Amino acid sequence: MKNLILSAATLLTITFSAAASPVEPTVTEKAQATFVSIFKSAVNVTWRETANSTEAFFTTNDVKTRATFDTKGNLIQTIRYYKEDKLSPVVLAGVTAAFPGKEIHGVTEVSNKNGVNYRIVLKDNKHYTHINANSTGDTEVVSKYKRGDQ
Repeated sequence: MKNLILSAATLLTITFSAAASPVEPTVTEKAQATFVSIFKSAVNVTWRETANSTEAFFTTNDVKTRATFDTKGNLIQTIRYYKEDKLSPVVLAGVTAAFPGKEIHGVTEVSNKNGVNYRIVLKDNKHYTHINANSTGDTEVVSKYKRGDQ
């Protein structure tokens, strides 16, 4: 009986230890080389593998970024998250002209083979407004929500 309990305890310990150990994704040398050559000042880098790509999550100059690489190591897309102070002046001018009196709460910038597009969250006293903007400052409203924190 003691042997059975000891064996079960050992087996459970090994199982839980294996489950608790995070598995580091294997990053291809090509993706790693591309990443290092483009994002020289990246800090807090973590990697994730998907079926057809590898993603790097990191910070550069207080901007959180996700970079996606294909299986050959080519950069195919970046998504950057930041505040108003990092937004392109042309886009900022277009947004402030189209939505006077609204504060830019956050920016998600998507850059890929189709160009650079922005998903911007605006807020005022009563609403959050999600808009899309392109690199020339043209905007369109995607959705509008009543603020639940007011």
